Amino acid sequence: MIKRDNLISVDNLPLIELHKIFITSLGGSVLETSDVSQRPLELDLIPPLPHKIRVYIYNLTHPPGGRTLGEHKIQIILPEHKQNKRAEFDNSGGRIVILAGYEPENRIFVLWDAGLYVNNPFSRNVQVKPEAVYEAFAGKISLQERNIRGQGKEIVVTCPRKKLPEALYLRMELTRKRLLGNIDYA
Repeated sequence: MIKRDNLISVDNLPLIELHKIFITSLGGSVLETSDVSQRPLELDLIPPLPHKIRVYIYNLTHPPGGRTLGEHKIQIILPEHKQNKRAEFDNSGGRIVILAGYEPENRIFVLWDAGLYVNNPFSRNVQVKPEAVYEAFAGKISLQERNIRGQGKEIVVTCPRKKLPEALYLRMELTRKRLLGNIDYA
């Protein structure tokens, strides 16, 4: 953190810090981790959380201009991803892919449905609306519905850091329901 004129400004966190925050936010649910300096992070977890996950986590930012006030975003850049090329998340080895963002200033996580983000261009923007971010800041787990061009509807999960295990479980249930065609968007 950098202190400027009595205000605290949080710059983007390095990948290692993002991974460590994700791990510690899961508390005693983590059995094993891969190298925290490498993306993606692989975790083995204790039930009821999914046993094997692969986490692609990015800094959640809200830069001025071009966005609705309060809207936050991540930019997907996958390992070995090159400009003008498309890339996919690594779905191998029976691991469930988690697409996450973390906003350190307000200590909130956002969990998107990674299965809806295929054939990703370099530095793809993925957003979340202000209302979902504000609810997470207020200590709640929040759901936001989004339309993904060519993929259908998505439900985004936001949560405060302390509620990551509960939100991760919810993310898995929502993804499972989408895959089975059981989500009621009413």
